[in-house]
Amino acid sequence: MNKQQIVQQELNKLQNSRIEKELALKSAIMKARQIPQYLELDNKSRKIQLEISKLDEISDTNKKLHTELEELEKQKIEVLQKNKFNIEALKMHYFCPICSDTGYVENKMCECLKHQVQEALIKQSGINNKLNFTFDDCSEELLLNNSLLYKAYKVAHIYCDNFPNNKHNNLLFFGAVGTGKTFLLECIANELTQKMNYVVFCTAYDVSKTMMHAYSAPYSERNAILSPLFDSDLLIIDDLGTEPLFHESVLTNFFTLINERQRNNLPYIISTNLTPDEIDSRYGNRIKSRIFNTRVTLPILFQSEKDLRLYKKKDD
Repeated sequence: MNKQQIVQQELNKLQNSRIEKELALKSAIMKARQIPQYLELDNKSRKIQLEISKLDEISDTNKKLHTELEELEKQKIEVLQKNKFNIEALKMHYFCPICSDTGYVENKMCECLKHQVQEALIKQSGINNKLNFTFDDCSEELLLNNSLLYKAYKVAHIYCDNFPNNKHNNLLFFGAVGTGKTFLLECIANELTQKMNYVVFCTAYDVSKTMMHAYSAPYSERNAILSPLFDSDLLIIDDLGTEPLFHESVLTNFFTLINERQRNNLPYIISTNLTPDEIDSRYGNRIKSRIFNTRVTLPILFQSEKDLRLYKKKDD
């Protein structure tokens, strides 16, 4: 499922909810109109409303009719109360009173729909409570004392600010274990998801498993399985090199994924503990040349004596 489909899915949910409430309201009105006295008053109200719609808003007749209408509404409420009818059932209770559950205000996406889509994007992305770090969680003291980490932090910040219009579409984080690669990936994922981008965060093992599953599944199901990897706004692959290489098809599938995203101008970020030579040895030159293609990818080396993840801000 791509972002457009996710937006449509959440819009459908909102609008289906609106339809259900409208049907419930119509049903309640019909029940209320089964009360003879209410039916008589309601018919009078409707007749007056029709007359008002034909008059000048500032005319004396209009004002008089509005007064009559207000009195009729009071009488209707009294009748309903006398018959122990739930008055609240005759009111439209929108989930969002700003857009009336249409999802849009003046052709712009309402905040309610934005929130729904954002939640759905997070659910689809693989981002969970363990991947909730932001750039604010980085220690300024640590960054200023480590030029490589500071450079990586700045590059990541700029990448998010300019996304998806970066000079280098892709980033490659490589370096030893515990140097802050995953932490910074989480910051990027969280930042861009908050900006309504469809970010898929997964490990290299997840990618391998998903693609193996897709290519062994019925052809009709393949696209749905692979869509998050191939169609997301940003694909983040963490810990390349930790996944088992079952057989040659794993390498072929991985090459296909990287090649297709490059061909379609869809960005990705990869992190790995492997050196360029180790990547060449493990995956072959064809894959190495793709992920180290400096025309579209910016490689960033991570080195640190201490683990950046230990320097996230503590709760007060």
